[in-house]
Amino acid sequence: MSGKKGKSKGASADDDSGEASGGGSKGGNSVKVRHILCEKQSKALEALEKLNNGMKFDEVARTYSEDKARHGGDLGWMTRGSMVGEFQDAAFALPVSTLAKPVISSLVKTKFGYHIIMVDDEVIVRIKSHPRVKIYERTTATMKKPFRSVREEIVEIDGKQVKRIDWHDYESIERENARTGIGEGGAGVEPSAQERNSAEFKRLYRDNGFNAFISNNISLDRSVKDIRHPDCKKRLYLAELPTVSIVVPVHDEHLTTLIRMIHSILNRTPAHLLQEIILVDDKSRKEELKGLLDERISVLQKTRVIRLQKREGLVRARIAGAREAKGEVLIFFDSHVEVNINWLPPLIEPIALNYKTSVCPFIDIIKWENFAYIAQDEGARGAFDWSLYYKRLPLLPSSAQSPSEPFDNPVMAGGLFAISSKWFWELGGYDEGLDIWGGEQYELSFKIWQCGGRLVDAPCSRVGHIYRQFNPHGGFALGDYLSRNHKRVAAVWMDEYAEYVYKRNEHMRNLDPGNIEKQLVIRKKLDCKPFKWFMEHVAFDLPQYYPPVPLPPYATGEIRSMVSSLCIDTKFGGEHATFGLDRCLRDHRDRSGEQQFELSWRQDIRPNGRELCFDVPQQEKRTPVILFNCHGMRGNQHFIYDFKSFHIIHVSTHLCLDCDLENVYELGEIIGQGAYGCVFKSRNVATNETVAIKRMSMLRTREGLPPSVIREAALLKRVGKVGCDNLICLKEVFSEQFSVDQQNIYFIFEYVEQDLERYLKIHNLLHIDQIRNFTQQLLTAVSVLHSHSIFHRDIKPQNILITNNGILKLADFGLAREYHEHKVFTTVVVTMWYRAPEILLSSPYCTSADMWSVGCILGEMALGRPLFSAKSETRQLRRIIHLLGLPIETDWPQDSHIGRQAFENCRQPIITLERLVRLPDSCAFDLLRSLLSFNQSLRPTANRALDHHFFRRTDHTSCTVTWSSEDIAEAAAAVPNIDAYIDGDLATNIDNDQRIENSCSRHDLIDPSYYYQSWSSPDDEQHMLTINSHMSSAAGDVPQSPIDILSWWPDSP
Repeated sequence: MSGKKGKSKGASADDDSGEASGGGSKGGNSVKVRHILCEKQSKALEALEKLNNGMKFDEVARTYSEDKARHGGDLGWMTRGSMVGEFQDAAFALPVSTLAKPVISSLVKTKFGYHIIMVDDEVIVRIKSHPRVKIYERTTATMKKPFRSVREEIVEIDGKQVKRIDWHDYESIERENARTGIGEGGAGVEPSAQERNSAEFKRLYRDNGFNAFISNNISLDRSVKDIRHPDCKKRLYLAELPTVSIVVPVHDEHLTTLIRMIHSILNRTPAHLLQEIILVDDKSRKEELKGLLDERISVLQKTRVIRLQKREGLVRARIAGAREAKGEVLIFFDSHVEVNINWLPPLIEPIALNYKTSVCPFIDIIKWENFAYIAQDEGARGAFDWSLYYKRLPLLPSSAQSPSEPFDNPVMAGGLFAISSKWFWELGGYDEGLDIWGGEQYELSFKIWQCGGRLVDAPCSRVGHIYRQFNPHGGFALGDYLSRNHKRVAAVWMDEYAEYVYKRNEHMRNLDPGNIEKQLVIRKKLDCKPFKWFMEHVAFDLPQYYPPVPLPPYATGEIRSMVSSLCIDTKFGGEHATFGLDRCLRDHRDRSGEQQFELSWRQDIRPNGRELCFDVPQQEKRTPVILFNCHGMRGNQHFIYDFKSFHIIHVSTHLCLDCDLENVYELGEIIGQGAYGCVFKSRNVATNETVAIKRMSMLRTREGLPPSVIREAALLKRVGKVGCDNLICLKEVFSEQFSVDQQNIYFIFEYVEQDLERYLKIHNLLHIDQIRNFTQQLLTAVSVLHSHSIFHRDIKPQNILITNNGILKLADFGLAREYHEHKVFTTVVVTMWYRAPEILLSSPYCTSADMWSVGCILGEMALGRPLFSAKSETRQLRRIIHLLGLPIETDWPQDSHIGRQAFENCRQPIITLERLVRLPDSCAFDLLRSLLSFNQSLRPTANRALDHHFFRRTDHTSCTVTWSSEDIAEAAAAVPNIDAYIDGDLATNIDNDQRIENSCSRHDLIDPSYYYQSWSSPDDEQHMLTINSHMSSAAGDVPQSPIDILSWWPDSP
């Protein structure tokens, strides 16, 4: 090639525009240089993208360059020895390109702006600059500059040369790093005491299972801390990556949390890779997720909502979104996540290299308490135990040594992952026979591996996720759907290994999985490998940590204190339960408890036959030991026994198990008495705080302590962690060996001055504002209990306490239960005057029975006396029917052994409920009527009741009802005559009622208890949680590992 001389734009000491002359021919002594200059990085990146997409250099220069370079940016030929100095030295130092065309550099920054430099037939990534400006090298990992050269490389993959580039958006990163304000950098936000105690704070927590109040105060565009491994910041990824569709099921999600997720995706995702964000609204009830959500996303790019006509659950909601998706890759997210820096390229590059690869990001934690963005850990492999609980395996040594490399993962957690759309549908998508959620992560993981694919985790792709404190959403009346899902997965994919699952879950053996023919056809069509192959080649070390046949423990037996002759007794506590010492069962065989433990082969301590382990949640002295789901990874569950010192040592803290039997309370006057003991007004000697102490003196019997005592303590401790002002606070529990045959149990409560029964006697009829206030507080307490899978079962005035400041507190949890599958409940619950019809009719019941009791309390506050008071269950039913009317056939419990016809001859009531209960507010009466619905499925949930106009309306004048003096006189005259009226009616039906009583007796002999059931309310779609209440029934709301929550006392009614 011949030489070329002349003036062109270059680098001159006298001209910032950079005039330079050069000459000679191209070859060893000359090189031709051109450039494009932009003042803003965003514009330069856009120009670079145009060049990478094939647009001619001259055309891009004319459009984007902001100086003389728009005319072509030709700096001419540079020759050795010309005036360009260091610039020409750097140019000539570059190796000759292997490509047969000019090569364009990545982006470079100088004081003039951002440059794209092209060297004909030579690769150069250097700065076009004034001679006095230093020339920076291509590799800038050690540079302390806010911006640096965007790196690239040419690599050979499968015989093809492909380009990898640095996908970091440094301008965006710098902009985020400069942000200041609440929650920025992923920092946690601690609410003030005033905020924490506000009604709005508590409502948002109750509705969402996390402190959504904090979310409302954090910017939607908040920055997060880059917590990736440093190696991730150096990695390059393919320049050509597929487009993605992000599918997000949504059910009653908190709005700002949802919108922040969308903002984080739009802010940190290359625009040309993002095809769309699809929100699948799974029949949300929240008003803000309707019109307001549509309004919010109308101004957001590439985001749309599809709405399902009925509640489908996670699995089918995801399928619906996937069918709408247009991207080459499907990414499934939960609705409360935030993506981190440069999250997408590492997530989808493995798919670009092999479309049969599915990829999971590292899942970080957004703390539910304060929205702090923190690392969960630095990686583990997904697995399962043979009860099909999600577990984790440690990283293999090769993966630990390469912390930024993707590594094989046997089983995904299920909440967040990417998969090629083509591969997803080749696999048949999700199994549509799986109900709600649970088991889908195993089904998809197994068939990915067994049918020729690969599942990996990408350490450099990090996404933060909120793990709710509890599931606030309603459930489905579908029974034990989780076991059915697991049976379905085992039957299709696990071959002979399914037997190990059935041995751990005997109830699953005979469970009908439904029609699995379609799944078996897919398995045959794709020529999928047997599960034995999966166990030998993918999850090869799983049996080492979770053996199909359990290995024998190191030791078993009681754990006895050497100074007190007492033993550790976990009393069948559930997850998060604390425990203490009690009389040793070996010495006192006439009582019961849970004192047999094993030091397992994993070196954790657990009650015999259970998957809950001793866990030390905080690394400090005197930390309470709790029961927590056994994870098999040692850590905070790692204990050893020193045979010489007889110490049980917690390995990571080097602390020993110990106990504290100090008694710091001074008993005062008796303020109440009950079946098991007395309640004392007492004083904490150390703090001088006034407390109420319930002392229960228990004789040693064959059965030991009554189950209600153990259960009440465990449930009170659990609800105490919620921090609800309307639930009585249990401060401590002590046990004392009073004598050889007697033991005292002490419950230490906050002191409250009076109960509602006494309050009503003093104040007689309450003002409507007082009724509204107390009803709202009572519903708040019930709502919190139900959201934590607890129903009270004994709501009555004596169990409702009122402070001198007018704060209502629900107390006495002796009959309360945690509800979930395989749990039976007696029908003899709730003081009869407040007992729901379904219980009186010996029919299965659910949390709606509590709502009936709330209705009775509301009526009693207005009437000044109990609404339904009778001396037998039959009279109680007649009293209800006389005031509410005989329900229609469809409202009568269909599974009750007492038919509606037994009450068809009831006479018409002498007064209606509306005229008896003289509520001066029509909204209040509307709420009362709904709470006292004979059909339990028509009663509102506590959450729905709190949204009633009776509480929400600011102007109550429109609800005012004026009663005439005649109305009041009629109602007053009716009150003392109702009992006589009911008794008179009973006399005419005595034979019929005797038959009903006999029927009840016979029925109780056959089956005295019923499984908890769940109904869906037409206007609420909630009632209240499903039979599997400890599992999420909404679209991905809780940690992806199901939790084994056991009842407090499994063998009791």
